[in-house]
Amino acid sequence: MTYETFLKLTLELQKQERIVDNLYENKIDLNEFIDPYHGLITLLIKEIYGEEGVDWFSWFCYENNFGQGTLEAWDENKNRICYSLESLWQYLEVIRIKNHFDFVKTK
Repeated sequence: MTYETFLKLTLELQKQERIVDNLYENKIDLNEFIDPYHGLITLLIKEIYGEEGVDWFSWFCYENNFGQGTLEAWDENKNRICYSLESLWQYLEVIRIKNHFDFVKTK
């Protein structure tokens, strides 16, 4: 996945999460309605980046509020990872390459 596509996908997901959160604060619960949508996003990320990749994506988006939370992550060499959308994408690409997830590009 290109960074541009990843950015569009993630920013749209973040926008929708904010809308749903605002509605929830006003006593409108759409969680059951959006669960299938989250399932599709998870399936897509897992297909491209594998189980490890979807774990990092979910951590960044949902547990760390799209990188705006207080959580931090570090790799085995003590380098900070997954602190922005671009650094998340870069780390996911490392995972994809490491696990040999290759895709055939079609027209």
